[in-house]
Amino acid sequence: MFKYLLVAALVPALSLAQSLFPRQCPNGASMPAYMEINGCTTSPCTIPIGDPIAAYAKGIVSPIDTQTLTPSLAIRLLGLEIPFPIPESLQDACTAGTDPGTCPVSAGQVFDYILYYEDEPFPISGVTVEVEVGLKGDDGSYITCVAFDVYIQS
Repeated sequence: MFKYLLVAALVPALSLAQSLFPRQCPNGASMPAYMEINGCTTSPCTIPIGDPIAAYAKGIVSPIDTQTLTPSLAIRLLGLEIPFPIPESLQDACTAGTDPGTCPVSAGQVFDYILYYEDEPFPISGVTVEVEVGLKGDDGSYITCVAFDVYIQS
């Protein structure tokens, strides 16, 4: 009887876990206290092809001291990573995306970050892709990272 109760309790929890938005990246980096991507609250997030990616992270807590913040963006389709260069104008998150004076960042410092990617981010439509958005410190380690699914609407 106990086994059935355990299964009955776990099934809804597992289905809820699969729909979390956003979710922690596989690299285990911490998540911000609040995250909004193109106004989405569920997964997959529907973004019409040609629309920009607007990601707002609030309450990022840095686990390390770092002089720099470098954004990372990965897109995967069916488990394969699609090359995705970040424009030069967005490669320094200390000057593009954080409040003036945020950098250098100290361990334990709390800050916010906005990524606004205006170039056409998705060259295909009618598919769901996994997107990871993160920030790396000057040693290459992740400060924060979130993953979410995007349905690219034509």
